Amino acid sequence: MRIPANIGIILITFLISACATIEKHETASSIGPYKNFTGRLIVIEPTRRWQATIHWNGEPDRGQVRLTHAASNRIILVSWEGERIQMADNQSPVKGWELIDNRQLQSMGIILPPQQLAMILNGRIPHAFKAQQPNLWRGKIDGTLVLLKWVDALKRLEISDISHGRKATLLIQP
Repeated sequence: MRIPANIGIILITFLISACATIEKHETASSIGPYKNFTGRLIVIEPTRRWQATIHWNGEPDRGQVRLTHAASNRIILVSWEGERIQMADNQSPVKGWELIDNRQLQSMGIILPPQQLAMILNGRIPHAFKAQQPNLWRGKIDGTLVLLKWVDALKRLEISDISHGRKATLLIQP
């Protein structure tokens, strides 16, 4: 089964290397907690830029996110419980909810698994990331260098995939 590139582009902001295991060790941060919010997601890649509205309701062990890309009228729903991740797409309604495994996520070039993003949004930085200065962390996930930068005054989380030249900016409107 081939997953359309549009879905990979939208999901890229959530995940980095789906093969990475979710770290059980973490350090506290000044982020959040943000368990339920609406915001904007802006993604910049070497060959394209796009933005979507995000509706987030999640914790590390379970949650759901809805991404709405206004320009294409595409809606992506991602749901997780434990390690299990499911996805639905309004442009493929016949499929309904589809289980996504690590191999599929990796083929989409995914940045952070939703479980790890939920951990970060709830004020816990995964052990793979080391503080570089206040509100700036750097880590390597499966060989990919990732920077996390939190701008508290703007409620903005920047996730930069340095290895592949991608950047996602999450603007939270609690």
